[in-house]
Amino acid sequence: MPAFAIGLYNIRDASWRPAYREVVDRLVAKHGGRYVARTTNPWEVLEGAAPDVTNITMIEFPSMDHARAWYNDPEYAPMKRLRQAGSHLNFLLVEGSG
Repeated sequence: MPAFAIGLYNIRDASWRPAYREVVDRLVAKHGGRYVARTTNPWEVLEGAAPDVTNITMIEFPSMDHARAWYNDPEYAPMKRLRQAGSHLNFLLVEGSG
């Protein structure tokens, strides 16, 4: 069953993004993932209040186990620290429906 990693970012300093993307894009693919959404563009709120975020990312993985393996990959650890230094992230892992 697919799984979706959903990131809701508040980016304070975007200087980390080029180095982060170069490594993380490769790691996402390594674990069978693909980007479904990656936006700094405005999004449309259909109900409720707009979230207090500057960026939204959604990555689809083949399963929750694939997503967890990506997030816990030792190569990702330094990228997490890099991201955390320049942003705040609420990160969700959601199981999709088959």
